[in-house]
Amino acid sequence: MSYLKQLDRDLLGFFSEGIKNAFFDQLMPFFSLINNHGEVWIALAIILMINKDTKIRRLGISVLIALAIGNIIGDQILKNIITRQRPIGIEFGFDFIIKLPKSYSFPSGHTTSSFAVFGAFLFSKARYKYWVLALASFIAFSRIYLHVHYPSDILGGIVLGLICGKLAVKLGKGFFRKEN
Repeated sequence: MSYLKQLDRDLLGFFSEGIKNAFFDQLMPFFSLINNHGEVWIALAIILMINKDTKIRRLGISVLIALAIGNIIGDQILKNIITRQRPIGIEFGFDFIIKLPKSYSFPSGHTTSSFAVFGAFLFSKARYKYWVLALASFIAFSRIYLHVHYPSDILGGIVLGLICGKLAVKLGKGFFRKEN
């Protein structure tokens, strides 16, 4: 187990310190900020839900369901059971460029929500899923770069998010089946 913890710390050091540069110092806070409370994904869900096409509206509802499930399981339950501290210790000697989150670290909420939305797109076989994947990946990477999550927090968020996306699509299909 200590090997995995050390690997996590080494990867964090590489991604948050080893590739640190002025361009990423400007870009990564933006990608993190647009999803501090799910704003980017909630806006996307609303845009999808106001579309006249039932399939696109169903995707919007699936996105909201995925976000809700991810928040409940990840932020409300798992973080409070696992209680993993964030990598903000003095031992890193890292200069933070964003305000430090106060919640626990595992799983990453930014990553869970982002990959829950990607999962909804993926399992719905929706267009533009690769654009959503790209944005979700930038958001997830920003959390490591900004030194507020370990890589395993991100991996946990990806797995949980995809599960939430899959579940949301199934629930969304059930909801619309009653309507048809």
